[in-house]
Amino acid sequence: MTVEVEVSTRGLDFETVAKILDEETKQLLIERLAEFAYYQAFFNAPWKTGKLVRSIVTKIEEGEAKLQVLVPYAKFVVEGTRPHEIRPVSANVLVFKAKSGDLVFTRLVRHPGTKPNPFIQRAVDE
Repeated sequence: MTVEVEVSTRGLDFETVAKILDEETKQLLIERLAEFAYYQAFFNAPWKTGKLVRSIVTKIEEGEAKLQVLVPYAKFVVEGTRPHEIRPVSANVLVFKAKSGDLVFTRLVRHPGTKPNPFIQRAVDE
């Protein structure tokens, strides 16, 4: 599952601007907007391991640019999660390191959920 935001000439009152810019200049503007959005997303994304940030890419095409986050868990970061239970799937217990550094063994974790972090949309909006 990838999270994707498009940056294009649509919706930015380009009707007026498009009349005075040639195609090459319009494409260059789209590329620069996408580059700016990429850096905004890069610097506003949550950094824990850096994997999410390293998965941010831009794809430039004729008349549009796409900003994507390719890690499978990006949707959960962007949209957040509701409180839920976590149970072991392929083992008898879950094992993880607590904040104290102690190793924890348990059959159930009641996760409180996570708040949405729409860093990609904020990057495009800026």
